[in-house]
Amino acid sequence: MEMDRRERRNKFFLFFGIGVLFCCTVIAIYGIINSPDSDEDELEQELTRNEQMLNQNNNDTATDSAAPETKAASSSAAEPQTTDEPEETISVIGDSVFLGAAPAFQEQKKNAVIDAKISRQVYHGLDVAKKLNKKKKLGNTVIISLGTNSKFNPVTGQELIDYLGSERTIYWINAYGKKLDFQKEVNKTIDNLAKKNPNVHVIYWDKEAKKHPNWFYQDGTHLNTKGQKGFSAFVIREMEKALNR
Repeated sequence: MEMDRRERRNKFFLFFGIGVLFCCTVIAIYGIINSPDSDEDELEQELTRNEQMLNQNNNDTATDSAAPETKAASSSAAEPQTTDEPEETISVIGDSVFLGAAPAFQEQKKNAVIDAKISRQVYHGLDVAKKLNKKKKLGNTVIISLGTNSKFNPVTGQELIDYLGSERTIYWINAYGKKLDFQKEVNKTIDNLAKKNPNVHVIYWDKEAKKHPNWFYQDGTHLNTKGQKGFSAFVIREMEKALNR
């Protein structure tokens, strides 16, 4: 009798264990099937669209800017020529983070000339600045949004700042990425450059970004729709604060 009772108990625990294992397996499979797909493709498509939009906008702006110069050439000789002076625009030199936020930023700053590309690093910045200057689109205010893709030598950053000149107001948006292992080093370099150059102001995106984990794609660096609007509003707000200091 005791043996029968023990055997029944053992069978019960055996079947109970199998049942629990089956339920856990079903739940795990359900979770995998219904988990959100990677948003990498969505991000890539968005960045491609934005880059095409910026190229179109910049080409249109370059074409439109030719007319005033022609008119100035035919005006009175007594009037001073001002075509060599930087235009009253905001120029942005950025990587894919700003590329994602470009439409949202331009909604608030219509006069912004944005040159942003995927995988851009700080050492690319000087060539971009020269290109904008050649097109007479290097404004009195320049936003640098570089540092997400790698560490950089302070000399490289200083060369960019020197080219832009001390008469321009420069805002450097520091780096943030949930998995960006060199973020601290990059941001320290940006801070040191700002200390050496009074016209350079750091926008501390890293501090703001931590408050809004729902602003990002799954990679923890690039911004979703909500984040793009939040990022743009934050950058503009910080620029205005710096002017009032």
